[in-house]
Amino acid sequence: MSAPLSGLDIAAETLREHPGVTEAAALLAPDGRRILAVVPGLATAPVDLRDHLWATLGAADLPDVLVAVDALPADAAGLDTEGPGSHTFRAPSTPTEEDLAEIWAETLGRERVAADDNFLDLGGDSMTAALLLDLTNERLETGLTLGDLLSAPSLAAIAETVDRSRPAS
Repeated sequence: MSAPLSGLDIAAETLREHPGVTEAAALLAPDGRRILAVVPGLATAPVDLRDHLWATLGAADLPDVLVAVDALPADAAGLDTEGPGSHTFRAPSTPTEEDLAEIWAETLGRERVAADDNFLDLGGDSMTAALLLDLTNERLETGLTLGDLLSAPSLAAIAETVDRSRPAS
C-alpha cells in the first residue's frame, strides 16, 4: 500500500497530465508558504495550465505561482518567481475583485478568473470588451472605459481603478 500523495505531489502530477507538459515539479517556496509549480519549456499557455489545475485540484492543492524554467531545479532556492517566466495565480481577494471576476468569467465564458489575469490574455476582444464594460458599469455603478480596461494589466488593477472612481463613503 503506497502513502497518500502530498499537495505538492498532487499539483505536479496534475501538471504532467496536461497534454502540453512533459515534465513538472511542485516545490515549497523559500518563504515556506507558497507552492511553486515548475514546468520546463512551458509548451502551453499559462492560462490553459491554470484552467487545467483549477478544473482538477481542490483549492488547498493549487499552486500559487507557475514558473517556466529551462530545466527542473533540485529545490526552490534561486528560482525567479517574479520574472517573465512566472505566472501568479492569485484568487480575487477584495469585494470589487470578486465582483469583476464574476463578470469577466460570465463575459469570457470561463469557469474562474484570477486576480492577476489580463482581459486580452483570456481571449477578450472588442465585442467582449463592450459587453464586459456594459455589465461592469451597470452592476458596479461605475464609469469604466475601454481605455481603463486596455491600460490596466490585470483584473486587480481594474478593481483598483473602479475603487478609486467611487466616491468615498
